[in-house]
Amino acid sequence: MDEFAQAKTLIDKSENILIMAHKRPDGDTLGCACAFSLMLTSIGKSCTLACIDVPSDRFGFLPEVKKFTKEFNPSAYDLVILPDIADVKMVSYELPDGVPVILIDHHASNNGIAGAINLIDEKAASASVIVYKFFQFMGVKITSHIATCLLTGIYNDTGSFMHSNTSNEVFKISSELTFAGAKMQVIIKNMFRNVPISTLKLWGKALEALRVNKDNVAISVLTKKDFEDCDALPSESGGIIEKMSSIPGIKFAILLHETATTVKGSMRTVRDDVDLVKVAELFGGGGHKKAAGFTLPGRIEREVRWKVVPESGFDKLNDISPINGLFIDSNLG
Repeated sequence: MDEFAQAKTLIDKSENILIMAHKRPDGDTLGCACAFSLMLTSIGKSCTLACIDVPSDRFGFLPEVKKFTKEFNPSAYDLVILPDIADVKMVSYELPDGVPVILIDHHASNNGIAGAINLIDEKAASASVIVYKFFQFMGVKITSHIATCLLTGIYNDTGSFMHSNTSNEVFKISSELTFAGAKMQVIIKNMFRNVPISTLKLWGKALEALRVNKDNVAISVLTKKDFEDCDALPSESGGIIEKMSSIPGIKFAILLHETATTVKGSMRTVRDDVDLVKVAELFGGGGHKKAAGFTLPGRIEREVRWKVVPESGFDKLNDISPINGLFIDSNLG
């Protein structure tokens, strides 16, 4: 509660607030950001929503989501709020110098930002759960729009209430948000029953490349060309890794996703004896025990099998041969 009180004090004395979602924004970071925007506006604050990537059309139902921008003046703000930011690198912007920061997150690997007010609860199913508790602490009225935003974050990070983090607390808070007017059926329709043909084609590419290696790790890749061929956005790869992790008998699943200059690894498992945070940390990443990820500078090339080719001077892959084998000896040929 001390951190909640400190965060409230910062908000009370701030006038112009920057809310920054993480790159390739999902329902949790967007739901939190939009909820904050609605709340801050209601108490007379000026705020800007920023994200390096344009939110997917599937989140078009969220109030405020059309207000996200890539263009802003960092020196114009007296407070920065970072919702669902497991690592500050996920913001893809330099934080304004000397401006106070409130970080809200639920990833076990997050050690916070030095000097910031860090609202981190690794037991929370989503950052939206933490934001809901913070709004209650502030005495904020949970409107129908705010409730829809926060329930979107919970729905996203619990995998439609199917992941193991779907706790009694999740059901309790979700019920309270529904009673406050959250549009559950709108959320379900847009996030679960609204899939563009470009997304289906992209999923086809990933599933066609899917293999299980000798270590019982399910692996697939999506190259830049795959996205171009399908006319798909990076955000449209969301959900593939969850399907991969449902293969019976595997230890975990990993999807390698190529961007312009990096390779992003997303990992999932349903097993209790696998800790993906330990794997992700080997590559400078993090996350949760059953859902983690990392980003490496480099590209994906196909020889006999797929492999990650690191950028010059980055030899992390070559330093960790057992993990490297998951990629290079993955029988993806």
